[in-house]
Amino acid sequence: MRGLLVLVFAAWGYGQTSDSPTAAIAKLATQATEAAQANRPEDAMRLYRQAVTFAPTWDEGWWHLGTLQYDAQKYAACRDSFRRFVSLQPKLGGAYAFLGLCEFQTKEYPAALADLEKGYALGLRLEDPVTRVALYRAALLQTQAGNFERALQLCRLLTRMKPNDPAVVAVAGLAALRLAIFPQELTEGDRDVAFKLGSAMLTGGEHPVEDATRRFESLVKEYPERANVHYSYAMILLANDPDKGVAALQRTLALEPKHLPALVSMGFEYLKRGEAAQALPYAQRAVAMAPGSFAARGCLGRTLVELNEFEKGARELEIAVKLEPGSSQLQYQLASAYAKLGRKEEAARARAEFARLKAVEAQRAERATK
Repeated sequence: MRGLLVLVFAAWGYGQTSDSPTAAIAKLATQATEAAQANRPEDAMRLYRQAVTFAPTWDEGWWHLGTLQYDAQKYAACRDSFRRFVSLQPKLGGAYAFLGLCEFQTKEYPAALADLEKGYALGLRLEDPVTRVALYRAALLQTQAGNFERALQLCRLLTRMKPNDPAVVAVAGLAALRLAIFPQELTEGDRDVAFKLGSAMLTGGEHPVEDATRRFESLVKEYPERANVHYSYAMILLANDPDKGVAALQRTLALEPKHLPALVSMGFEYLKRGEAAQALPYAQRAVAMAPGSFAARGCLGRTLVELNEFEKGARELEIAVKLEPGSSQLQYQLASAYAKLGRKEEAARARAEFARLKAVEAQRAERATK
């Protein structure tokens, strides 16, 4: 409540009331709390609104007002209250979660996605009911925005919190099919494959490899012309049977030659095998098709470095880092390219940024397991 006395004096005018300004705000807050406890939310909101009008830097008042507005489904008003709150308390993840949820309801989707992800990055308590809603909305918006890998990450986190949720399975299916839509927009023809693929994606890691493989084998037989079913199968195989994984990627590309993730995955698989010359055409095709893809640029940059094209590789990696500055692996690869070019200061900066980002990733991973 820093600065409250000055603000209330300015709002009320010194000497206009027998109550002291701080006492007046405390009185309104007490009345608002009593109204909320007595299940009189309209009265509680009115009283908190009066309080924050008199004391606009009272962050706790904005919080209480915003949560009451959220419960009352007054989403535009709730959005405005939490925007005021985060301007006063910019480090509280829960506040950004509420803000993003309100923006989702007012259909401000880019702002909602940014704020929900910021809330997650700052830290959300997984035991709080609002956290699960926030992560689900973020998964929806990541899918709708075409960020399918991130959407699947969120779906897996949600599944750990509550297994076998049909709503989460549907989003995972959309993400695996790479359909940038909301679940209610699914066509009848896509509904069945989306749920089956989403279920396989979310349960595959909980079963022995053989069981997961059999499940995906069944799916590719049932949907042999769906490129993304083959691609999802390839992602399971690459970790356990790389040769079959490559074959599944090749089938994906036969069905959809411009399948960007399959091109990038082929490039990285050949890099993993130490076959950079084999990786090169896939990486080049990926960049030609999607020059704004950090994954494609990163794959090509690393491939060129492996082929001793250090200058060209560093340039590609620099572009990749600009496109995705939060990737620790890109910073690591860029540091390696700089070192091979003898650019010691730039290599040191990239290594320092790599270490910083790895620490951030470790903190997020720790929060996700709590």
